[in-house]
Amino acid sequence: MNNIALLISTFDSSEDLWFPLEKTYDKFWSDINIPIYLTTNHKEFSGELFTALKIGDELSWSDNLIKSLNKIDEKYIFLTFDDLFLTAKVDNTKIEELMFHAIENDFNYLQFYRSISLGKRIRKDLFKKNSATKYRNSTVWSFWKKEVLLDLLEKNENAWEFEKVGNLRSQKYNNFYSTRKNIIPFVNGVIKGKWEGLAKKRIKNFGIQIDEKRSSLTFIQMLYYHFKNTQFDILTYLIHKIY
Repeated sequence: MNNIALLISTFDSSEDLWFPLEKTYDKFWSDINIPIYLTTNHKEFSGELFTALKIGDELSWSDNLIKSLNKIDEKYIFLTFDDLFLTAKVDNTKIEELMFHAIENDFNYLQFYRSISLGKRIRKDLFKKNSATKYRNSTVWSFWKKEVLLDLLEKNENAWEFEKVGNLRSQKYNNFYSTRKNIIPFVNGVIKGKWEGLAKKRIKNFGIQIDEKRSSLTFIQMLYYHFKNTQFDILTYLIHKIY
């Protein structure tokens, strides 16, 4: 697949996640046939699938991403994060079909994740986001025209600021979409810098080694995270059931 790259947003302090993350890709997405880049600062990575883009010192998450995008020749970017670990076989045929559809139909953005944004169903598996809805430019498993993503990024913003303030900037662009169900099976392994215990156990059960230096959420913190996650799942289910 020409002109498409997968970009994993990360930085040197998250080096302990790179090896287990790559192992989940090797296990569950071995047929991926686009380049995979890591947004590192100064460190190399000696893995088999991921290529480090050493961008040097950074001002912010957005600055890191801008510098990384400027090192990539491909015109389309599939953006993800260093703490989103794959948990089951990825349907690469479906991924490619959706990417081709997005390119052929001039999508500026397609989220491969059931969105909390309001909008309208355009076919059984796709949903067009309203221009003024919240989380229109959500970064989780997001497929972009690189030029659009670069235009929306402001170098002093973190990821949360980009999703909030950048959401307003995105209104000048049409054709923002999401899938109506989660296409990629994954767990969010790290929450606010700490391992989520159930996700960590699941990854280790795959036979993948994890560096034990990173601390884990407390039991109460885990309960709160899963409560909020359940709320999100219910809300997105209702949105995509109604619209």
